[in-house]
Amino acid sequence: MKKIAIGELSVYRAAPPHVRDNLVLVDELIGAKNVSVGIGIYSKGQASEFHTHSGEEEVMIYLKGSGIMQTSDGEEVEISEGDVTYVPADESHKLINTGDEEFVFLFIYSPGGPERNIRKWDTVESLNYSLEQLTK
Repeated sequence: MKKIAIGELSVYRAAPPHVRDNLVLVDELIGAKNVSVGIGIYSKGQASEFHTHSGEEEVMIYLKGSGIMQTSDGEEVEISEGDVTYVPADESHKLINTGDEEFVFLFIYSPGGPERNIRKWDTVESLNYSLEQLTK
């Protein structure tokens, strides 16, 4: 068993033009073999690029704010706090914060793997998030 304190985790920031913050909660570095879990934090107007997870499914549980999930085939779904999305392996998708506040979600990959790329992003040394900041 491992205990993780959200406020002690490194904050990883994606480079422009798709700036956003991520926390990695669970992955192979703490011993997970088949899953990885993290938190995405998008400020107002921030978005990911279209991307796929080769061989990994993704579930996102939205904790705060609102946005849009787009797929490369033109599908677009509005999402907000309390919603859940499932993205099959190899499906191209993009997430956009369309609200006026932070857009925060829990992401789960199975099997793990995409979080390895997140860990390559720059670390924001002086920034830590509390659970309260991420949910209220």
